[in-house]
Amino acid sequence: MKRKLLVSFSGGQTSAYMTKWCLDNLSSQYEIIVVFANTGKEREETLQFVNECDNRFGFNTVWVEAVVNPEKGKGTSFKVVSFETASRNGEPFEEVIKKYGIPNSSFPHCTRELKTVPIHKYIKSLGWKRYYTAIGIRKDEIDRIDKNYKKRRFVYPFIALNMNPSDKIDVNIFWLMQDFRLNLKGYEGNCDLCWKKSDRKILTLLLENPNRAEWWDEMQKKYGKGQYYFFRKNRSIIELLKQTEKPFETARDDSKDTVKFIQEDLWDDLDLTYGCEDSCEPFAINY
Repeated sequence: MKRKLLVSFSGGQTSAYMTKWCLDNLSSQYEIIVVFANTGKEREETLQFVNECDNRFGFNTVWVEAVVNPEKGKGTSFKVVSFETASRNGEPFEEVIKKYGIPNSSFPHCTRELKTVPIHKYIKSLGWKRYYTAIGIRKDEIDRIDKNYKKRRFVYPFIALNMNPSDKIDVNIFWLMQDFRLNLKGYEGNCDLCWKKSDRKILTLLLENPNRAEWWDEMQKKYGKGQYYFFRKNRSIIELLKQTEKPFETARDDSKDTVKFIQEDLWDDLDLTYGCEDSCEPFAINY
């Protein structure tokens, strides 16, 4: 009997490449299920990319969303959706905020309730009890692995020496060889204005499109009680919008620069993070 492997597909390029590698190389050893957790605040480009990976690579991804029980002591559940029916206006995210409050660096519960718990609940509904989880963290992100990964049966294909150790350059090279890719700038990330992004990236995104602030401002006004905000140092989205009125160094899009960096040896200029300073992977360590 094959061992069981959950592949946590975040919707990013590293995760997609890892998912394809797992299906191509581990299917003889594992029964594999690919799961994507939609928060309702994923960029439309991310949803299209997940769908395109399914169509091109045959991932057969199961799309899940959090179903929050407002009753105290009752945990989050899940529902299965699809590309066509996935939430696109922050509905699951708002339900989490309504019950647990505004997530931020002090209370980082959004990944737990929107991704980790729904994914686990879905897998449990299949009757799976002992299974491994493949996580798309690269070898240049090794500080993000869980120190209890063996006990929790986590697998890191892009770190493990007996699998396919890969860094951001390797991932970009893979996508350069494909005829499609995630249509986002290097600093954008999947969540449209994640509070885990650096100030430089958030300010750049707000400068490009101030309307991105509207949903986040609405959530702060409805549930922040005038004292709780998403962003580092407990700042509101309006404070960050005001910062864009002053000169600052904008974030650089290096999403298509891999060939240039290789040819011109510009490694010191390469930003090795995709969008956020901390990972939003369901099973990553967040600081």
